[in-house]
This record gives sequence, C-alpha cells and structure tokens, in this order.
Amino acid sequence: MIRRAKMLSLVMVCLLVFSASACTNNNEAADDSKDSDTLTFSVTLSSQGVDNENSLAGKEWKKQMEAKLGKKLNIKFNYIPASEYDEKVKLMIASDDMTDFFVTPLFYDITDMAKEGQILELSQYKELMPNYMNYLSKVNNGMARVTNSEGEMYSFKETSTPRFPLDKGMLVQNVSAYRYDVFKANNIKIPQTLDEFYDAAVKLKQLYPDKYPIDTKWNSLRSLFSANHVKDDIYWDGSKYVYGIFDEGYKDAIQFANKLYSEKLLDPEYTIDTDDTIKKKALNGDTFMWLTQWFTEPGDYTRTANDDKIYAVSLYPDNPKYGTAWQEVANGNTPDLGWATFCISSKTKNPEDLIKLIDLQYSDENIRLVTWGIEGTTYKIGEDGNPTFMDSFKTAKDPWAEGDKYGIRASKKYNPGLQMVNDAKAFVDFAATDYTFFDNKYEEVPIEKSPYLTSLPMPKNDYIPSWFSEPAIQFTPDESQEISEIMNPIKTFVTEEQAKYVSGKASFDSWSKFIDQVKKMGDTDKVLKIYNDAAQRVLSK
Repeated sequence: MIRRAKMLSLVMVCLLVFSASACTNNNEAADDSKDSDTLTFSVTLSSQGVDNENSLAGKEWKKQMEAKLGKKLNIKFNYIPASEYDEKVKLMIASDDMTDFFVTPLFYDITDMAKEGQILELSQYKELMPNYMNYLSKVNNGMARVTNSEGEMYSFKETSTPRFPLDKGMLVQNVSAYRYDVFKANNIKIPQTLDEFYDAAVKLKQLYPDKYPIDTKWNSLRSLFSANHVKDDIYWDGSKYVYGIFDEGYKDAIQFANKLYSEKLLDPEYTIDTDDTIKKKALNGDTFMWLTQWFTEPGDYTRTANDDKIYAVSLYPDNPKYGTAWQEVANGNTPDLGWATFCISSKTKNPEDLIKLIDLQYSDENIRLVTWGIEGTTYKIGEDGNPTFMDSFKTAKDPWAEGDKYGIRASKKYNPGLQMVNDAKAFVDFAATDYTFFDNKYEEVPIEKSPYLTSLPMPKNDYIPSWFSEPAIQFTPDESQEISEIMNPIKTFVTEEQAKYVSGKASFDSWSKFIDQVKKMGDTDKVLKIYNDAAQRVLSK
C-alpha cells in the first residue's frame, strides 16, 4: 500500500513536471511570439552618473529608433562609472560574460576576442548598414581602419563630423596649463620653452615653498616627449616606424623630469594622481602648472572655483634643441573615426535587428538628434541653414550644464542612445569660455574659437607631429599576437623604470644598461619589422 502510494506520488510529480514544462514552453513560445515585434538586448556603456535613458534626448532617441526600426526596444542598459569602466569590462571579457553590445576599454586590442570567437564578424552584414558604410567612405582610409588584413570587421567605431574647414583650424585636445592669475600677480611669464617652464617653477617654489608647483594629468610626461619630437612608444617618424625609447629625445625628456622631481618642483604623487585628486589640488591652490591637461578641463576648474582663480591653457612648451614642440593634434577638418570601439557579442540572439539599429545611429537625422537635441527646444536653424543652439545656451555661464538639462551629447555629462556619434560643430557652437594663452596673448575665448588656432593652416604647420599622417596599417591575427607577446612585458618594464629614473631611484649612469635590458627582453627589431612591413603593404597600394 505504501509502495503504491509512492508510485502514485511519483506519477503525479512527473505529470506536474511535464505540465509545468509544457506550460513553460508554451509561455516561452507565447513570449517569443509576443516579442517578435520587440528588439531585446543588453548593452554596456560608460556613464557619468546621469539618467541618459529618461532625459529629454534619451526618450526622443528611443521613440525615433522604434519608429525607424518598426519594433519596440527593450534595452537593458548596464552603465558603469567612467572611472571604473576599463577594468570592469576587461573582467567581463576575461570571463566571457559580455552583454550583447558593449564599448571596449580605451585602446583595447580586440584581436584575441575575434580569434576566440567572442565577438561578431560584421562584414557579412554590410547590406544591413548603409549609413555606416556611407560614413566610412568619407573617412580617409575608412575601411582600412576598421578591417583587419583579411578584410574582416569586428567592431563599429565612434564617429565625429569635422568642426573646422578642410584647410585650416587646428584642434588640440591635450595642452599644458597654468594658474594665470598667480603668474600675472607675480610677474612670471607663461612659459614658451622648457627652460622658461623650469624657471617659472623655481620662482613659484620660492613663493610657495610648501607646494609642488607642477603636476600632470594621466600620470603622463607626453608634453616633454612632444617637445623632443618623440613618443615613449612605437610611432611613425614620417618615413618608418621606430620605438621612441631608443631615441635621444626620450632620455632628454626623462632627465628633465628628473630635474623637476629632484628639486621638488614636480609633485611626487604624479604617478598615482587621479583626475579627482588633480582637480582637488588645483582648486585648493596646491598646483600652479600642469605638464599635460585635457583641453577643456582648466576652464571647468575656473568656473568651479568661481573665486578669481584662472586656469589657462597653452600649447606644450618648446625645446629649442628640437625646434617647435609637436602638439597632440586631432583631426577636426575631415570626417573621422573617434577613440571608442563598439562590439557585438557572438552570443547575441538577434544580430540582424541589432545591426540595423546600430546602423541607424550613423544617420544624419540621429546624429543631429543626439548631439543638438530637439528643434525649437534646444536648437533652431540659423540663417545659414545650419543648426545653432538657443540663446539660453549661449548666455549661460556654463553652457554644458545648460545642455545637461536636456540630456544632449553636446553637454557636460549626458550621452543619449548608444553613444556612438556626434556632430562636432555643436561643441563649437556653444562652447564654454576657456582661458587661453596662445602666441603670447591671453584671451578669454572657447579654445575651439581661438583666433590663433582657427587661423593655422592644416595639415601643414610646425605643430603637427610626424604620426598625424601615419599609414592606416593592419596586422594579421598572428602579427598582433606576436606584437603583444613581445611588447606587453617590455612596456610594463619601461613604465616602471621610467618612474625610477624620474624619482632618482635609478641613476642615469645605468641608462645604457636599461636600454640593453629592454632589447634582451624581446625582439623589438622584429616588432618594428612587422610594423614597417604592414606600412609597406599600405603604401605600395
């Protein structure tokens, strides 16, 4: 009897399981049928802690995308704070747990992801992306820059329309910066050369003996390398690829940094300072000079301080030994590709619809929406037929903060939609005031409207670095892997040793030993040959 009861119980459990399973399958089928008019996917993006989705521009973006696509959008946004983004996404990639769509860490090599089959190969879907392909056709070497040597395409690139005419207007995005009010009050000249930079730091140290006058953003000495016409990496020297650390200019730059450090002019925390600590020191009056800064950051400091402190930007100072300092010049004169790289996970269940949605991002209509906002609300059409922001933007003390009210891309914190595109002219149209010192003249003007910078011929002027016109090289997967295997440990070693030389923990008497050790760590000649062979493949065409 007990046994029969157990058997009946078992049958009932099986029936219940089968019934539940059937119900589940039916529900899933029903859900699938219901979702046939809905595009569901997940996306990982960087955020500055704002609600992009529910901003005015964010809501309008979704409304327009649904109308264009003919489907409802069910998007699970995975926003990661910008300061944590790169490390967290690297962990996602390592664990093979990516969302359907994501932006990679900055300057991340996607070769291994492609080789491991983690990301979707996109060239097979070209017919689904007419807007993107049309944009690439306008970019110099556009297709070559988004495909590998085998013609495969594994990513979409951020895009940016030109903000200046074709032949003039130089866009600098990294600068040196100075507390202009302090310099003026103490009759100190804004430096034009490295010697003047040093002299100014010495005078400030005498005036403020408990301060370190100099700091730098991103723990970077790039302004010193640019002054010496070199990079601390592999770069195009105008005719071939070279590794900059073997150049005399690299050693000269490190020796100059050591001079600043040993005389307590350079903040010893420069290797660990974050954007937040740099800003805090600036606002507290602990720093007066910055070797490197992002071009709009000092103006933002000035507005934030709001207490007569003036943080002015200037070009990198020259080293007369090498001539006019090369500047960090970005292409603002022709359609171009930005830094951000976007990939689709190979596990995504609806690649075709997702690609169609992504392609819509590159349409002129969408670029205008996410950047400029809504006509009649955030912008109007000017007499020249082009959009221009409403007067409320242009009269605002901080136009970027005004833009934040509407969630448009041309604002301080917002980036609606999938963060893939922008119209750079919007940034110029309502650019906030910067405090500039160019060509020995102080001006309060948006840097992108600086009479000096906008008058410079492009791309031929003395500030343009050799790598500005480097060939659009492509590596095979094997070449990329070989470069990584050789250069990754070398770059780590060089970074560590560079800090030691700057701080004085390593003696310059051992410099030749350091260089020899780098060469023994890996075959850099082989790496350079790979680079230059790739360059010849492009140049021969």
